[in-house]
Amino acid sequence: MTTSRHSKDSQSFNLGHPVAPDGSGSVASQEPSNVSSSSMSEETSFGKIEVSPKTISHIASRATQQSYGVVGLTSRHARPGWAELLRREEEYKGVVVKFSGGRVIIDLYVVIEYGTRISEVARNIMSSVKFAVESALGVPVVQVNVNIQNIRVSE
Repeated sequence: MTTSRHSKDSQSFNLGHPVAPDGSGSVASQEPSNVSSSSMSEETSFGKIEVSPKTISHIASRATQQSYGVVGLTSRHARPGWAELLRREEEYKGVVVKFSGGRVIIDLYVVIEYGTRISEVARNIMSSVKFAVESALGVPVVQVNVNIQNIRVSE
């Protein structure tokens, strides 16, 4: 959830779902009038839930780290071949989250282990991240783009 102290996250995703005042959830869903490419806002009679892109980045980075063959995440601004791994507390910087019409698009910048099949590792990352974000937030992830920035040989 975002609060006023997290105002540096300029975009957010609202998870509010229309619910009838009696709690039955039978109110017809409407497309919110203030939808933009960078955020979605929908209010209910009970309030709203907003999730910042940084939170989604943390979910995606955890799912990526747990995938087989992944050494770590790297900055999106790193030159391919010269990528340095991000520290544990900065891993969200290797994930870019975009919103498109109530859906989420995620770009990942990763370093993988030498000797693994790149296409399989990338597919596993895509599947893991899509599942983790959709199950945590209940919103559809339309794309997970995996950018391999470097390959590392284990010591």
